[in-house]
Amino acid sequence: MISDALIDALANAISANTQLPEFPAGITVADAYQSLPELTQRVSGMPAGIKAGVTNTDLQKLFGLEEALIGLLYQNREITSGGRLPYSPHRRIECEMAVTFDAGGNPIAVGPAIEFVSLDFARPEDMTPGNVTLCNLGADQFIRGDMADWDSFDFDALSALEIVATRDGETLLTTTPMDSLGGPRSAHAWCMAKARELGYSLPKGGILLAGTNGSALTGEPGEYAIHFGHLGSIQFTIEDA
Repeated sequence: MISDALIDALANAISANTQLPEFPAGITVADAYQSLPELTQRVSGMPAGIKAGVTNTDLQKLFGLEEALIGLLYQNREITSGGRLPYSPHRRIECEMAVTFDAGGNPIAVGPAIEFVSLDFARPEDMTPGNVTLCNLGADQFIRGDMADWDSFDFDALSALEIVATRDGETLLTTTPMDSLGGPRSAHAWCMAKARELGYSLPKGGILLAGTNGSALTGEPGEYAIHFGHLGSIQFTIEDA
């Protein structure tokens, strides 16, 4: 059983972007999933949607997991392309695909996205699958690019699309939108099934972030441009400390 005091301390740390409290031993992924809706409620009220995490199979093996994980997105954490963020040593940048969905989980639109995640554990031993899940997989801010209608979207074209991430004009990463859970179509199906299995409520007009394509990038200061081929680009700046 995860204590109310721990949930409250976690919600306060996440809201204030401060270091996470120490965790008691033995929190499982199943324990964390039971407490995620309450944590999300304390941070932001109704969740904005769902996020996939630990979608890399090598990382799953390292954590002893048999599948990816899901978390809940916080309301009011979406920012627009071209925004500016203060430097944080714990922030990571993830190149993703986003799907919007209705209250029944049915897909509406799809497009590129960037997620910023942050996990500042007080102790190295606290970084366990259960604790990471309880922290909503580090959910923080995110940016959506131009969204396209799901029913008319050319999913086959994604297999030839390259995502290219640059900082101050230097290429940091080249990857594919099919890298996480086989692409946004299969990611949506898996995440919706997992959310229903857990009994999570799905918000109308919800957002799904479909997991990291390629490696997460360290959030060093600079001018970033993430190019998603014919789907467009997302820009943002991380300011010097």
